[in-house]
Amino acid sequence: MNPASLIPLAEPIPIHWAWFDVLLITTFAAHVLFMNAMLGSAAIGLAEAVRGRDGLIRAVGMKLPPLLALTINLGVAPLLFLQVNYGNFDYVSSVLMGGWWLAVIFVLLYSYYGFYLYKFKYESMGPGMRLALFGSSVLGLVYVGFMFSNNMTLMLRPDGWQPYFDGYAGFLNWRDPAIYPRFLHMMVGALAVGGLFVALLGNHLKNEEFQATGMWWFTRGTMVNLAVGVWFLMALPDKVLLAFMGGNLPATLTLVAGLASAAVLLYAGFRLEPMRVAGWAAVTVFLMAFIRHWVRVLYLEPWFSMDSVPVTNQYGSFYLFLGFVAGGGAIIAYMLKLYFKSRQGRA
Repeated sequence: MNPASLIPLAEPIPIHWAWFDVLLITTFAAHVLFMNAMLGSAAIGLAEAVRGRDGLIRAVGMKLPPLLALTINLGVAPLLFLQVNYGNFDYVSSVLMGGWWLAVIFVLLYSYYGFYLYKFKYESMGPGMRLALFGSSVLGLVYVGFMFSNNMTLMLRPDGWQPYFDGYAGFLNWRDPAIYPRFLHMMVGALAVGGLFVALLGNHLKNEEFQATGMWWFTRGTMVNLAVGVWFLMALPDKVLLAFMGGNLPATLTLVAGLASAAVLLYAGFRLEPMRVAGWAAVTVFLMAFIRHWVRVLYLEPWFSMDSVPVTNQYGSFYLFLGFVAGGGAIIAYMLKLYFKSRQGRA
């Protein structure tokens, strides 16, 4: 069977596809920052608790419910923008995964309520129960991350969809050599950014132990993740790899910029400057999201090009969207202003 025959036709889009790609990259970077802070700090807190240090896991546990809520909400936007431009691939991979993908909702709900119970029932639970609940909630988030890695890689490989028609419904993308370093790259990155979050939390609480622990995890996690990133790069198909090695100038420049930003980030980390690190972390994550986008475009190049998608040039809804973004952002900024005033006793 010709894999191209399995790809659904792309639906017309209202405005030029580049707008959706920009929104996809930007919102995905924001989602990753919150996801890394949430999952990484939870994993670090769990690791420290296993070693008999309970202070950090309790401090982090108090922050996890709102962090997870923000992570989920910020994850909706990039998923929707992905489905606008690449829905004819993403919808297929979601259906092929079947129950594995549907289970993401229930596992995520379990982790969400698990962190809520940990926060609000902390005193009424025994130490063993608290640790089991927290640990299983973290494992649930790891499952969600692995399923997303499966979906986001399976959608790029129409030549790997054939097993579904041979009776293997609900399969995972185990045969793709890039899925393992791709998943680890995200998880180790979460430990690094989670360490930065712990350091910033320590800075806020005036807790030097949290600051030291967080920066230790950040610097070590970043160094390990650079090695995992090289593995991920080497695991890509030759055509995609060569594009990053000079075959595609924009993709190559994006990779170079990402590595340069990571180097500055690591330098600031070793100098124990968490606020400066936070700024560079945002830049680095944005560039890594851009690199990830290049990987997607280069993978799909033999099968699909956004230039082939019909555009209806109906910009009215887009202008309405921008208006709501601006208005909503202004309202959120005002709410935050009132919140911080109330924290200082001025409102």
